[in-house]
Amino acid sequence: MYPEIAHWGFIHLRSYGLMLAIAFLVGTWLGLREARRHGLDEDRFLTVVLVTLVASVFGARLLYVLEHLDDYRRHWSSVLALWQGGLTLYGGIVAGTVVGLWMARRQGLPAWRVADSLAPSIALGTAFGRVGCFLNGCCYGRPTHLPWGVVYPPDTYPGLEFGATPIHPSQLYFSLDGLLLFVLLWSVRKRFTVPGQLFWLFVALYALTRIPLDFTRAYEPTSVVTHLGNLDITESQVMSFVLALFAVLMMLRLKRRASATPTAAVAATPPAPPPAPAHP
Repeated sequence: MYPEIAHWGFIHLRSYGLMLAIAFLVGTWLGLREARRHGLDEDRFLTVVLVTLVASVFGARLLYVLEHLDDYRRHWSSVLALWQGGLTLYGGIVAGTVVGLWMARRQGLPAWRVADSLAPSIALGTAFGRVGCFLNGCCYGRPTHLPWGVVYPPDTYPGLEFGATPIHPSQLYFSLDGLLLFVLLWSVRKRFTVPGQLFWLFVALYALTRIPLDFTRAYEPTSVVTHLGNLDITESQVMSFVLALFAVLMMLRLKRRASATPTAAVAATPPAPPPAPAHP
């Protein structure tokens, strides 16, 4: 709706890019607070954050381009136009997780502690990012009769598709979801003593909450994999279900491994020698 906030000559301030920048700055600040609480080296932690950010943006953009390959065949130069929107979050989560864990180990940091330190920041980052989607006019919703339906200008993507028909502000639903997940994770973060469980809790909850929210979002017909009555089941929802299941399994695996560690340590400890006989 407001893809460009202001411009000065050749400098353009894009709403989508601004929201991503705010998400990164606020998320990094919160992540550093958690890193200090976990006793992590701040310089090495920042290195992990920067590398993870680049990997996440690259992964999110790559998956989006692959999903819309026909749209970019004639305009390959648009692949790098991130300010126009076009990031698939799951691509960013997968790439960021793999590269982030690898980089944390390379920096000599406990990888799952790093992931836990960043989990609330990622949740809050999705809230900022979806506001950027709303202002940019991407990731828009389906038509609705609800009183808070929005109408986009006719020269925007949702305006071209739906005209003056009110549509769901799906981006704001996702933004609220991210905000609520942040509040939840921030309030329970100290209760999770097993490293990695807080991170996978975020992944599981985000994936599960995305399944119903995606019913309000407009998708291309090619993204629909099957139908459930009058509902379209999309690739994103199938991916959400698989990711949520994987996250739950990871939480159980980490908990089981943490529970087995003390037992293994005790078993590996040699028995104490018998006491020396007392002398009369």
